Amino acid sequence: MQREVDWIIEALERNPAKTQTGLAEALGIDKSGVSRMLKGRRRLKFDEAQRAVEYLGVSPAVLERAGFEEPEEPFQSEPRDDGTASLFASASGENGLWLLDMQRPIERRPQAPDFIGADMTFGFYAPDDAMAPRFHTGEVVWANPARPAAAGHDALLLAKDGPAGATPACLCVLEEKTATHFRISQYGVEGKREMPTEKWRAAHVYGRE
Repeated sequence: MQREVDWIIEALERNPAKTQTGLAEALGIDKSGVSRMLKGRRRLKFDEAQRAVEYLGVSPAVLERAGFEEPEEPFQSEPRDDGTASLFASASGENGLWLLDMQRPIERRPQAPDFIGADMTFGFYAPDDAMAPRFHTGEVVWANPARPAAAGHDALLLAKDGPAGATPACLCVLEEKTATHFRISQYGVEGKREMPTEKWRAAHVYGRE
């Protein structure tokens, strides 16, 4: 599985003039921090990724390919220095929608290897079988709202204007995404639907737990 820092490693290998020491200076951290980051032991923040692009002289498009997206305020998470991630309360809604309480965590869980260093990753218990057999009731769904969802993969659609205490959400297979809409399908709901991008955004979903 490609990690979110592999593009940095590749850029350093391609250009001998670029070094970990120089990268550390560009990011405003020490060289040991860069070493930990490249080994997956330290998170790479979005603003640091932007500075890394400038220092390495690579295309900014690499950020999207690596799964970076500028975070939006409603889904900012508190800093996690203890290696855990937040789980929020969830409830069933209508027509395959779920409601997430994003105000405060109901518990904390150790970060899985797939998203170590991903600050905004959060989880919740699937409240029903809208996506069974992919996700069953009671299984933990992990999502990262700062990482774009890819067409053909599982995605969590989050309402942009939903209240923090009951944010509408939709776990689905993202069939297609365009500038104006997401085309989705759910195992437990017949047919395909289109959701406007002006009202919804798609977050990357990790494997089930």
